[in-house]
Amino acid sequence: MSFGKIVTLSMLAAFSGGAGYSYLAGTSETATAAHPVAFKSYSLCAGSVRVHCVVDGDTIWSEGVKIRIADIDTPEVSEPKCHSEAALGAKATHRMLQLVNAGPFQMQAWPGRDEDKYGRKLRVLVRDGRSLGDILVSEGLARTWTGRRQPWC
Repeated sequence: MSFGKIVTLSMLAAFSGGAGYSYLAGTSETATAAHPVAFKSYSLCAGSVRVHCVVDGDTIWSEGVKIRIADIDTPEVSEPKCHSEAALGAKATHRMLQLVNAGPFQMQAWPGRDEDKYGRKLRVLVRDGRSLGDILVSEGLARTWTGRRQPWC
């Protein structure tokens, strides 16, 4: 089993055991089993007002807060280093948009770190016990986050 898979499985086990916190994405209040709240749809980010939108395969805005999807790394779309990175980044972005719009999901805190160096909240997106990031990894659109970026070209 690869190191990345071990890290991902360990994180998901910790989350399901109660480490970190979660809430249904796109809601304005904390959701509980007794009080489900409405799901809000996401669009692709455009312009300066960003409330519920997808920036790229590993960054979204939710409730006006910028979120870095902590368990994955996807190709860059804003400044790709080559054509293949741009193309794969676009696919990852559109797939993440599909995933977040497929229904409610939870955002779970990244163990030991709340924000990245850019001030983005670090969260793992989970639906039905599975990381949405892991779905992108399984589809070849992302890599499991190992602690540093790696080139896509």
